[in-house]
Amino acid sequence: MRLPLVAGSLHVSTLHGSCLCGVVAFAVDGRYSEIDHCHCWKCRKVSGSNSNAVLLTSSRSLRWERGAEFVKTYRMDDGWQSVFCAACGSPLPLLGADGKLYWVPAGSLDDDPGVGVAQHIHVQGKGSWEVIGGDAPQFDHEPPPAPPSESGR
Repeated sequence: MRLPLVAGSLHVSTLHGSCLCGVVAFAVDGRYSEIDHCHCWKCRKVSGSNSNAVLLTSSRSLRWERGAEFVKTYRMDDGWQSVFCAACGSPLPLLGADGKLYWVPAGSLDDDPGVGVAQHIHVQGKGSWEVIGGDAPQFDHEPPPAPPSESGR
C-alpha cells in the first residue's frame, strides 16, 4: 500500500493510542496525514472489516509509551506485514518497509485526530456488501503519484 503524504493534508498535534486490553500504548508527536482507507483483501482480513483505515506519520513522530514487548509482527511470504498486540490481537502501528513512515490504525487512536478521509484505495477489492460513502476520491488500485513539489525541482 503506497499512500503519499501530501503537504496540504498534514496535521500537527499529539495523539495517543492503545490496544484493546491497554497493555500497549503509543503516542504520535508531530505531523500526521488524513485518514486513508485500503479495501484490498489483505487489509480487509487484518481489520476484520470492510477496509483498513490508517493515518501516516514519520517514524520519528511515533513513540511506544508502554508494552513494546507485546508488539508482534506477522509477515507474509510476499513481504506484507501486520503488527498487533500479542495479548489481545488489536492492530497496532506498522513501520513501513523503508523505515520512514508508520501506518497508524485509526481505530487504535484514543484521541480524535480531527481529520477526514483523504482517499480510498484498492476499491476493486472491496466486499460486495460495501457501499463507500462520502466524497473522498476512490482508486481501483494505488493512487496516482503525487505531483513533485516546488521544492523538489
